Amino acid sequence: MLICRPMVRYNLDEVSDEMVLGENIFSPNGDLLLAAGFRLSEPFRKRLRQLGFIHVYIQVFGTEDVVPEQVVSEHIQREIASAVNKGTTDLRHAFNVRMESSTHIRKMIRQNRQHLNKFLSSGNFLGAVEKMIDEILSNPTVMLNMETLKNAGQELFSHALNVTVISMAIGRKYRFSYEEMKQLALGAINADIGLIAVPEDVRKSAPDAMDDYGRELYKNHTLYGYLMLSQNHTITPTSAAVALQHHEHQDGSGYPRGIKGENRPPMKDLMRKGVIHRFAEIVAVADTFDTLCSGRNGNAGIDVREAMKRLIELSGQVLNSDIVKTLASIVPTFPTGARFRIVEAPSSQLIGYFGVVAKTNEENLECPQIILYESKNRQKIKPIFIDLALHSGFQLEVVL
Repeated sequence: MLICRPMVRYNLDEVSDEMVLGENIFSPNGDLLLAAGFRLSEPFRKRLRQLGFIHVYIQVFGTEDVVPEQVVSEHIQREIASAVNKGTTDLRHAFNVRMESSTHIRKMIRQNRQHLNKFLSSGNFLGAVEKMIDEILSNPTVMLNMETLKNAGQELFSHALNVTVISMAIGRKYRFSYEEMKQLALGAINADIGLIAVPEDVRKSAPDAMDDYGRELYKNHTLYGYLMLSQNHTITPTSAAVALQHHEHQDGSGYPRGIKGENRPPMKDLMRKGVIHRFAEIVAVADTFDTLCSGRNGNAGIDVREAMKRLIELSGQVLNSDIVKTLASIVPTFPTGARFRIVEAPSSQLIGYFGVVAKTNEENLECPQIILYESKNRQKIKPIFIDLALHSGFQLEVVL
């Protein structure tokens, strides 16, 4: 029997001792950390922050019918995250990299071929990827809710998973075949595998904090990733190309080869040569979007609306403009389950009230159905349901 708990997504910094957890919390390995119904006192919140968690779902009366859209179910996300976590942990023990030369690291890749192939050919890993593809292809519609993607645990793992789900949603919108989806998925989830051969202090540095030497070391992860993937028979050349080319730009200003794109729809075309591979173009958009929304290397994430504005600014010169346009068509500005504050309203009394997005309006992503449950003074109120498609004059601000 399905149990529907009333819950709203909160930033951990806004959670207080009396609040009750609305959804189970799992580690990157898939282990249960805290069960729904648990009261989140400060020691537990502190521990969750240490583990990399940013948001949790909190039980809120009156929101029982709020069910965030999931492109990929939570248990499949956990299954993939667990496989990636275990595999890359084993690889990091094999690649104990400090400041070795590029030649030495290439030698390490050849020497650790067996470890790499064990991870890349793992039945658990490939099986979880295939389950994810099945879920996405069986979905009658594609609506990408960034609120439901993982934002916890070790940064590199959750980012890889998010990028894969976003890439899959884009591929689904373009009506990719099953085989195309599989090649795209394996390219997306392994796009940054080369980072395990980059020194940790460089890998975790913010881009603007790197010196020229550190920046060059970081850029090499595209080449290392390609070498790791291309020597495995289960990885197609099209998937390996993603690791090599996902930092290339449409105008040729990217790396490692400085090749260009054509801002075309990413459809199969055997006549296209010497340009960025279409799967790498998709992953580049997904990678940038998740980095903006989730934040990385100490940088805070921004809301979906602002992230989409940034993507549009980058489209044409850096990112494939057709893919950015397609992503914008499937990402709600106000996703189901998102917590918000009213900044403008027909009645001034409602300004400052807090609520949750109850349902996305697929015909107009700017006008969802909402539920208000908290006053501007943070006092609980009797839930108020409002359909913004029928009531104009409201402006919402998502609470990150």
